[in-house]
Amino acid sequence: MPEINFDPVDAIAAGAVGEPGHRTFFIQAQQGGQVLSVLVEKEQVAVLSERMGHLLDQVAEQFPGEETPVEPGAGVLEGDPVPLFRALAIGIGFDPGRRMVVLELHERPVEDDEKEDEEPAGEVPGPEGVPEDTYMARFYLTLGQARAMASRGIEAVVAGRPPCPLCGGPLDPEGHVCPKLNGHG
Repeated sequence: MPEINFDPVDAIAAGAVGEPGHRTFFIQAQQGGQVLSVLVEKEQVAVLSERMGHLLDQVAEQFPGEETPVEPGAGVLEGDPVPLFRALAIGIGFDPGRRMVVLELHERPVEDDEKEDEEPAGEVPGPEGVPEDTYMARFYLTLGQARAMASRGIEAVVAGRPPCPLCGGPLDPEGHVCPKLNGHG
């Protein structure tokens, strides 16, 4: 499994590119001039941002005054992201000795989108059935960088299409067929 470690990151971001209804979500990290973009789902950004906020609140209780300030533009995607891989799983943790947040992104092989039950030819499964040539990226970020990434991630999620007040589905500018109204407006 190819591992990518940015320890620590120079910058980290979670956000979206495109118009609401046609957006693509990314997590992007930078270190020493290298930029790594990972394709993620909107729901992953929403859950990551929420859980990152909870983690940072717990850390603030345990280690008051540790959060580092960040630049005003922190947490914003740079350029037009080109993803190296799509994340299947995202994990977060806290290293108390270093006072840093650890973010891990594990790849979902592209073949899984097309063939759910078949093993891709030529790949040997690793632990827990994961092909060995999948990526895993690990980023170490300051508390301030983590807070900025979580805030920007939430902003990106809520900047999408507004939800229907009846069914919760997204309201498109072209119209919405609401199941609660049996398709009537």
